[in-house]
Amino acid sequence: CRTLAYSLNITASDIFGGFGERGWLHWTAEEQWALLYAQNFMLIVLVWYFAWMSPSFLHRTSSLFEFNPFRNRVWVGAFFTSIILQICFCAVSLSNGPFDLARIPWFVYFIGLGFPLVLVPVQELVKMHDNKEFTRFQKRSKLEFSTKLGMHSPL
Repeated sequence: CRTLAYSLNITASDIFGGFGERGWLHWTAEEQWALLYAQNFMLIVLVWYFAWMSPSFLHRTSSLFEFNPFRNRVWVGAFFTSIILQICFCAVSLSNGPFDLARIPWFVYFIGLGFPLVLVPVQELVKMHDNKEFTRFQKRSKLEFSTKLGMHSPL
């Protein structure tokens, strides 16, 4: 939203108010380019977030402190490849664009690219909770199995 607003020099209320009343074919070239810039920025941010959240998906119960993801060469290759491919896609998509990326303020970039500093600890907290629930489930399953095995034992 902010990328679109700063590209067109309009307010957020203008974007949500009347920006989409006309169809895509009736927009000016400047509006179409601004939307393309906003979409590409969001794609880069989305891939950036997924890439930084992906190390916590490598192991179900081990945290990043116990399990170093940088030892996994396949993950490291996929991490950098996905980011580089997304940047290349954005560069090709916006190569003939009329806007200068300096038009977008620094804090939009900072929030977009710095948010993994919040995402990774939240992922680790979720993983700690999941690990606690998984351990509780394993203990309950073992107790249930041991009890039923003892009841139906032929000895």
